[in-house]
Amino acid sequence: MKNKTFKQFIIIIILVICVVGVYSFPKLFIKQIDEELPEVKLKDIKSKKSFAIMVQNGDGYEEYTSEDNMWPGADYVFKEAKCTDNNGTLVNDAITFTRETKTVTLETDKTVVCTLYFDKSIIGNLRSKDTQRYLSKDLQGGMYRYQATPADEMEAAKMTNWICFGTTNKEDCTNEETGIDKYMYRIIGITEEGKMYLIKETFVKEGEITGFSWNSKYLLSDCLGEACEWPNTDIYKRLNGISNGTSAGHSGNTNIFLGTSEHPSSYEYLTEENEWYNLIEEHNWMYGDTNEISNSKVYNGDAMYEIEIEKVATKRYWLDEGQEICSSDSPCTEKEYTWSKSISAQIGLMYMHDVDYAYTGGNPGNMENVKNSWIHYQKDRYNLSSTNEWLITRYSVLNDGVLDSKAAHIRARLVYPTGFIGYHRLTDRLGARPVFYLKSTTNIASGSGTKTDPFILAIDNV
Repeated sequence: MKNKTFKQFIIIIILVICVVGVYSFPKLFIKQIDEELPEVKLKDIKSKKSFAIMVQNGDGYEEYTSEDNMWPGADYVFKEAKCTDNNGTLVNDAITFTRETKTVTLETDKTVVCTLYFDKSIIGNLRSKDTQRYLSKDLQGGMYRYQATPADEMEAAKMTNWICFGTTNKEDCTNEETGIDKYMYRIIGITEEGKMYLIKETFVKEGEITGFSWNSKYLLSDCLGEACEWPNTDIYKRLNGISNGTSAGHSGNTNIFLGTSEHPSSYEYLTEENEWYNLIEEHNWMYGDTNEISNSKVYNGDAMYEIEIEKVATKRYWLDEGQEICSSDSPCTEKEYTWSKSISAQIGLMYMHDVDYAYTGGNPGNMENVKNSWIHYQKDRYNLSSTNEWLITRYSVLNDGVLDSKAAHIRARLVYPTGFIGYHRLTDRLGARPVFYLKSTTNIASGSGTKTDPFILAIDNV
C-alpha cells in the first residue's frame, strides 16, 4: 500500500512540473494557440537546453531559433519528437501526439532531452518556389493569396501558381492545343489548414460550347423564395454533376464539369470513381445578393469579403413585406440585407472578393487594375470566345426606374473584358471557370509553379 501511494505521489509531482513548464514560456504557449502548433509538456522545459526544434531544410534539418520564443509558423508542420534519457536511450514510447489539439505530451520520471522535428508544410513548399514573393505573407480574405501588381503583359505567366489537375504528365498539361483547356489550373491561394484553392485556367466547355446560363429562370415572378438562389440554379447543378437533364447545348441541363465523359473536351478525370475527383474537398459556400455599386466597395477585397463571407450587412433591391411584385406603381426599394445561407458542395465560382484579392494588397480600386491582374479571364489571352465571366454572387432585382410586373427580373454578378464588375440577367450565356478546394493532405510532387513548369500533384497520396 505504501509503494502504491508513493508511485501515485511521484506521478502527481511529474504532472505538476509539466504544467509549470508550459507556463515558463508563455509566448510559446500563446503562439501554440494562435498557430495551432504543438504545446510541449516536458519535465525540464524550464531549461532551454532540455529541448531543441529542428525544421526541414532541403533533404535535411537545421536548428530553428526565434528571438521571441515563437513556434515555427504556418510554413511548417509537426512531424515527430525524439527524446533520450541521461544514458542516451530513446524514450519515445512515453510520447503521445494528439493531432486534434496539436499537443505533444511527455510524462516521465527521467531527465530527458527532446528534439522536435517540423517538416515544411504545403504552404512552406509553395513559398520555397515563390522567389518573387507573390504569395501573401499574411492572411488575405481567409487565406494566403497569390497577388501581383502587373509589371508587364507577361506577368501572369511568370507567377508560380500554375498547377496541373487531372494528369501527372507535364507535357499533356502544357500542350496549347489540348492540355491547357483540359488540365491547366491556377492556385488562387491556400488556407492555414493547407487547402489549396484552385481555379480552372480556361472556361469550362461542353464540346465547343463555352457559354452557359446562370439559370433558366430570371423573372422575379419565377424567382420568389429560393427558386433562383445559388443551390437551385442550373450552373450550380451542372458544375457539381447533379443536373438531371439529358440534352446538350445552351438550353441543356447536362453536367459540364463533375461527372462528364460524353464529349471530346470532357473532364473524365472528374467522375466519382476517379482519384482526382476524391482530391476535391467539400466546401461550405456562402451565397447571397449585393447591389453595392461604389468603387470603394466593389473593387476592395476586404469590403467584399466582409459582405460575402463575414456576413456584414449590404444592400439590395427587393420586395417589401407583403408585396407580390415590383411595378411602376409599387417599385422594389433598396433594403439592408445580410448573407445568411450556405451550401456544402465541391464546386463553386469566384466571389467578387476573389477577383479583388488577386491584386496586390487586395485593393485594385478600379476596373483597369482588375483587367490587368493575373486572375482576369483574358489575361493569358485565353477565353476569347465569350465576352464575360460569371461569378457566384447575385446582384438582386434590377432597378432601372421603369419596372413593371413583366420586366422585373434578377441579375447575377460578372466580370467584363474591361475588368468592370457588373451584372447580367441570369439567362445570358457567359463563360464560367470552376473553383474548388483540394484536401489538406494533397501534396506537390514536382514542378516550379510556372506556366512552362507547373506544379504536379502527388496523386498516389489519395
